Amino acid sequence: MITLPNECYYIIFDNFRSNYKNLFSCALVNRHWCNIIIPILWSKPKYHFKDIKLIRILLLTLNTEEKALLSPFKIILPSHPKPLFEYTSYITSVSNNLCDGIRNWLRFERYEVRRELENVVKCSLIVMFLRTSKNLKSLNLDEIICNEIIFENLCKNTTVTYMDLCLTFNIGADFKSKGIDHLVKILDMNSNLTSLNLGSNQFGSERMKTLFEALYIKTVLNSLDLCNNQIGIEEGKMLAKLLCKNTTLTHLNLADNYLKSEGGKELANALCNNSTLTTLNLSCNILGSEAGKALANALYKNFTLTSLCLGGNELGSEAGKALADALCKNTTLAYFDLANNFLGSEGGKALANALRKNTTLISLNLGYNFLRSEGGKALADALCVNTRLTYLDLYMNYIGSEGGKAFANALCKNTTLVSLNVYDNDLEFEGGNAFADALCKNSTLTSLNLSWNRIGLQGGIALANALRKNSALSFLNIQYNNINFELKSINRNLSILQ
Repeated sequence: MITLPNECYYIIFDNFRSNYKNLFSCALVNRHWCNIIIPILWSKPKYHFKDIKLIRILLLTLNTEEKALLSPFKIILPSHPKPLFEYTSYITSVSNNLCDGIRNWLRFERYEVRRELENVVKCSLIVMFLRTSKNLKSLNLDEIICNEIIFENLCKNTTVTYMDLCLTFNIGADFKSKGIDHLVKILDMNSNLTSLNLGSNQFGSERMKTLFEALYIKTVLNSLDLCNNQIGIEEGKMLAKLLCKNTTLTHLNLADNYLKSEGGKELANALCNNSTLTTLNLSCNILGSEAGKALANALYKNFTLTSLCLGGNELGSEAGKALADALCKNTTLAYFDLANNFLGSEGGKALANALRKNTTLISLNLGYNFLRSEGGKALADALCVNTRLTYLDLYMNYIGSEGGKAFANALCKNTTLVSLNVYDNDLEFEGGNAFADALCKNSTLTSLNLSWNRIGLQGGIALANALRKNSALSFLNIQYNNINFELKSINRNLSILQ
């Protein structure tokens, strides 16, 4: 009998990674399988951290020093025999579910659950993970980053590449300042950390400046998430300066800050010189028209950016036109989010012209831009000739029944679009009926959202008939359309929301 190499077994069992029950059953077959499966089962516990049984096993792994951290709190640890396997050595990711598991265990053991007690248990477990896990790559931390023992262990750690730092809103300013100071030192001493998530920490201006100064001097980060951190114009300028020098950062998230026009223009200028950033999220920063035009100018000169999110920035139709013109020449951008920017029908028509010429864009979000019928029809006509776009989001654009009919006609000709969202667009019966006819002919669209369009009973009947012929759709949303019967399909793979 042919004996498979361990690598083959690993690939086979790894396909069952998300099916814990079956994978565990396989581990009981024989010792050989067990030795291969246990590392897979324990690599990413995720929500299993919430289980008090898992917390008990983890506490059994603490060494003398780690147990000593708990002694002042008179915590009685489990007294079971140590596990047969060094389970924690296989763990690659520690999520914030660990906090839930600790709280669950403390309640079960009849301890009064308070932040101080929860943190000391968490601290001892994190130190243990950093000591025992040979493969730990991802770590979720909160204010315990201020703990000196955690800090010392992180500075000398050589495995963690991703850190998610989440400080709760009720933590004082001193704690946040100390957290940033420790983080800066970790970044200076640890050359393995390449991805950092600091989103929604509300660090504020001064703490962000401290971080940016450190990143300007030294960093190996390739991904940085700073969303929702009260970053203003001055910090935006510092980031722009950093981007002009930095040669490692590829992903940057600055969503939900206060960059405004001036900060946006500085970052746009930086993009003209940066040659490494591939993904940038600037959504909800009150950038305005001038910053939008500056970013359009950057798209003529930047040849590395593949994903740009500018949603919710009050860009207006003039900036929309400028960005559309840039798309006619840009050959790298693949994902573009312009949702909620008051582009209007003129902006819609300009973008339609861009879709006729652009050959790289595969995903475009134009939701809530008041494109109306004219802008909608122009975009629909462009889809008849565009052979690259696969995802288009047009929610809440009031394109009406005429715009709906134009898009339905486009679906009869387009062979590349796989996802279309026309939620809340006043399509009514005529638009719904046209989409039904299109579904009888289109064989590439897999996802369609027609919800909130007042399609009505007759439109529903037309769609029901179309589903008897269409075998390509895998998702259809027809909620809130006054269709008073249940639609069914011959396609077993189709999921219908209604």
